[in-house]
Amino acid sequence: MKIIQKLFLFAFLIGLASCSDDFVNVDNAGAISVASYPNSVSDLEQLLTGVYGTQHASGMYGHHMLVKHTWMWDHTADLSWQGSPDWIGLSQNNSVSSYPFLQNTWTDAWRGVQRCNTLLAAIETYRAKASATDIPNVDLIKGQTLFLRAFFYFHLTTAWGETFIVNGAGGEKMGVPILTTTSASLAETQVSRNTVKECWDFIISDLKASETLLAGKTWTNTADKHKVSIWAVKAFLSKVYVFTQDWADAKTYLNDVITNSGKSLVPFDTYKTMFNGQNEFNAESLYELNFNVDLTYTGTNDLSMGCSIGMVIAPTYVGPTGAAAASAWSNVFPHAKNLTRFGFNLGHYFPAGVTTANIANVDQSYITRSIAARNAKTVDPRLWVACQQPYVDSMVVNGVKKPISHYLDITETDMEAWSFRKYTNITGTEAEVNMANGNNILWLRMADMYLLYAETLTHTGDNATALEYINKVHRRAYNLPVNTPSAVDYASLTAATKATDDVLKNDPLKYERWAELFGEAGWWYDVCRWKIGPKEAAYYQKIRGGNIQWNDASDYAQPIPINELNANVNMKQNPGY
Repeated sequence: MKIIQKLFLFAFLIGLASCSDDFVNVDNAGAISVASYPNSVSDLEQLLTGVYGTQHASGMYGHHMLVKHTWMWDHTADLSWQGSPDWIGLSQNNSVSSYPFLQNTWTDAWRGVQRCNTLLAAIETYRAKASATDIPNVDLIKGQTLFLRAFFYFHLTTAWGETFIVNGAGGEKMGVPILTTTSASLAETQVSRNTVKECWDFIISDLKASETLLAGKTWTNTADKHKVSIWAVKAFLSKVYVFTQDWADAKTYLNDVITNSGKSLVPFDTYKTMFNGQNEFNAESLYELNFNVDLTYTGTNDLSMGCSIGMVIAPTYVGPTGAAAASAWSNVFPHAKNLTRFGFNLGHYFPAGVTTANIANVDQSYITRSIAARNAKTVDPRLWVACQQPYVDSMVVNGVKKPISHYLDITETDMEAWSFRKYTNITGTEAEVNMANGNNILWLRMADMYLLYAETLTHTGDNATALEYINKVHRRAYNLPVNTPSAVDYASLTAATKATDDVLKNDPLKYERWAELFGEAGWWYDVCRWKIGPKEAAYYQKIRGGNIQWNDASDYAQPIPINELNANVNMKQNPGY
């Protein structure tokens, strides 16, 4: 949280290679000349910081990712605020190409690609004049840049590619354009879409090259911990191989990460707070996006070091009158169906017939039952890692502990209107929760690797070991020794889970991926690659804005934004839009 520094002075260089000579050669004696910049490893590091900073962009994890699309597509969240038809449409799996949330993510992901391409060209320009002692550092910068380009292409391909799967089927379907240089003319921006297989192959190629350049590299200095390590690269490759159903390579890489990275599942007490600005860069983390509290710029601004996801999901608390008060925008809350999936079935905090959401109307026996269930772990403990329970949990407001309330702007007192906990600042000030908090995003972590490994093993003939890795993750959730058999273990790959729906009730692998990674965007990818969209839509049924709709022919891919279609004559829209 206190590592990456603001450095967007050079961000405009993303477009240098695409500008005309007249534009570059401005009459400004203070302008940076492309003939003399970059002229050192330090210059390259400045440009690299700008690439890392693009992960903070508003269309990426500074604001839109999670809360304005992935959580809506997979129904992690429901909408308290009903003022945006676009947001409601995304939540109904009914996207259209004019939605600005999609446009912003498309634009910022491509900005990340362009910044990577600009830096890669600068690296080779500087390499020609670099000293022998500089070359290893140049290679480290290149290795990180290739990882980051793969990161941006991953988001483009998973959102806008027609399908995830390559080895199974669909590799010939449309992906996104593959660009390795910046455009020098308008004509060069008129690019066609590559196939899905070509996109995944490109991502793998960048990661394999990154693996070579970062071989053996870990970062130990505090100021460098946010940087891409060799184990981040191998973990990313592991995920890509699983997503493309290359089970042989997935098994090799996952085994390497699990056996040799030195990483492991952290204890439950560390796990339950590591999404809230605490215990960052811990023993479970393989790659996390680094944020700082930034009260100067909100997370919706590219200059911000912070993230405003917490502003959108900010908990609501009991105000002076006993009714809900907002700690920020407080736009989205956990979909009620998710509480059921965690095994929560303890009734409601308001007795039947209550029409006013006020702490004075709370059923005190509900609180007693909830605390007892939490202590006895009869409900999956990860529910309270991910969410905050009204009138049972609390948050800090201006230094004072306040009970969480029935969620803001929800008039239905019979709704399970909880608050999110992951990626909120539960011990900070209101301003930190509201605008740009510093909670790092854990993008790759060992629990994910364990479950991907288990999935891989089910496809390579080792169900017994697969079950053990599922149980390792499950044991940690119950604060039990990870490597010791326990009373909570699943007895088989079809054992009963806490869920009761047809998708998860007898599938521990799917359930553990859903419960363990809840609120981290991973479930949408799983829905897409397992093709369970219709079943999920049937389970969640509706949001506050209307019924959830599902079109199996189109809804696994988002529509190419209308601005892109208008600007690029060779861009084709996804089917069904």
